[in-house]
Amino acid sequence: MDKTISSNNPDLGLLPNKKPASMQAKKRRDKIFAYSILAWPLLHFLVFWLAMNVGTIWLSFNYGNSTVSYFNGLKNYENVLKVLTGQVESGINNHHSLWNTLSLIPLSLCINLPITLLFSFAIFRKIKGWRAYQIVLFIPAMISATVLCMSFKIFVDGEGSVLKKFLQSINLEKVIPPEGWFGNAKTAWPIMLIFSVWTGISTNIIYFGSSMSRVSDGVIESAQLDGASEIRIFAQIVLPMIWPTICTMSISIISSCFAWYMPSLLMSPTNANTTSLGLIIVATTKNAGANIGDAAALGVLIGIFGTIVIVTLRKLINRFAEEVEY
Repeated sequence: MDKTISSNNPDLGLLPNKKPASMQAKKRRDKIFAYSILAWPLLHFLVFWLAMNVGTIWLSFNYGNSTVSYFNGLKNYENVLKVLTGQVESGINNHHSLWNTLSLIPLSLCINLPITLLFSFAIFRKIKGWRAYQIVLFIPAMISATVLCMSFKIFVDGEGSVLKKFLQSINLEKVIPPEGWFGNAKTAWPIMLIFSVWTGISTNIIYFGSSMSRVSDGVIESAQLDGASEIRIFAQIVLPMIWPTICTMSISIISSCFAWYMPSLLMSPTNANTTSLGLIIVATTKNAGANIGDAAALGVLIGIFGTIVIVTLRKLINRFAEEVEY
């Protein structure tokens, strides 16, 4: 008996077709994988952005500390505005916090950013001394902020500070304030700004260096064949081609200015002239008897004001320069 199944055998259509089932199982596994990958960022957004911001807004309308809590209306916003305008001042809660924070923005954009771009280009093009730039400027990026702050304070202030010994060696010890650089109301914040310039360059060099490495060697070699100098290559080729990175980093820099507090907390915690908006929030939340609602209201105002500044800056940047794709 012939056991060969004929192509026109009517029973052939009764054989199970496993291909569609296997494809459906594969699609199901792909969906489970995709959803599992998206679950963590979605959970992170819901907890650390949505819930945190909604909670902050709610707290801003309440008075609360370790013992009592009740609805306070707009009183917290009134208290914060009085502090920022100098009508009410107590310790680090003073009008210096607003102006100190605002002064960080032009410092970061007009001094830190250009210096960072120049050193990033020097390292990218391996201009003479580029290895020394790497060592000196990458050190703050590899050391924790706490260690940096304490090292800088020891270097600048104190009886045995390096800066004091250097000034004494050139007979300029009279310029040192009797109460120290960080204890003097006129010198404390300028010294803090010098520290922020040094530390603000290091981390951004990594981002700009990575962006510059994407610039085609052929484009630069073509410009060199036409007689372009390094300055012209930097200004007319590299900067336009990394413009999206510059825009992104500018926004990130402004955002970090509003959260700036670590140097003031570690190097000059008792000097009211070196306070910042971020320091007020941190100090208020750490104080068990303080009104958490004031810190929440300040955080909401910072968010609103910061958004306005960032959106305005973004429009100005896009107005004067166009993004280049390469």
